[in-house]
Amino acid sequence: MTAQLTEAPLRDVVIGRNSKVWRAVSANQAVAQRFKIAISHSEVAGFAFTPADRVWVFSYSRVPAQNSGLLANLQQVREVVYVSTATTNVTKLTHCYQYPCVKQAAESEARQRLNARILTLGLVVKDLREVPGGRTMTTPQSMIEAFILAPQWPHDGGNSMRLFEPIDAPYVRPWEARLHRLYDSVQWKVRRWPCVLRPVDLVLRAMGVRWYGYLNLSNRIWSSTISS
Repeated sequence: MTAQLTEAPLRDVVIGRNSKVWRAVSANQAVAQRFKIAISHSEVAGFAFTPADRVWVFSYSRVPAQNSGLLANLQQVREVVYVSTATTNVTKLTHCYQYPCVKQAAESEARQRLNARILTLGLVVKDLREVPGGRTMTTPQSMIEAFILAPQWPHDGGNSMRLFEPIDAPYVRPWEARLHRLYDSVQWKVRRWPCVLRPVDLVLRAMGVRWYGYLNLSNRIWSSTISS
């Protein structure tokens, strides 16, 4: 029986059919032809997973217990790829941002419980013109498509992949560069409690600015640890 299971053809299954990233990536014809099974978080409990499955987890819940429940259903599959975010690095400094904290917890649980591979994405864009001003850890949509069609993990047997690159984009408005430098300076001074800037973040969002909050803090940390 063990030999038969080992020799069974690999079946790719996506969890997160409704995720923004997956909807964008699956529009690629080659991806759609390869990944024929995509389910939502709510369908996981009733889905018949097999030991031949490689499961790609794009799904995310703000409720940690729901993420844990999803992972609990994947004990018997061949391989799990948990799709995470580059912004989890802010949890080394602060826990005031919900999204990075929940993703970090789910990523850690996926590693410990399932020995999962971790695919870390930056800001996902279809076109580099979508990247906000300044330096941003960026994942072009085409990069995800190429990777999932032919996964190449760093080092033989490696279990994590940083699928992003630092992109330096121009500021659209002349005053934005000065505002970004000021915001970045203040945020770094209060980096243990950056959520005090939440009211400012709301104003920046209303202005159409995208570099604020945990994205900005994460980019600053990555910029200090990796080269361009």
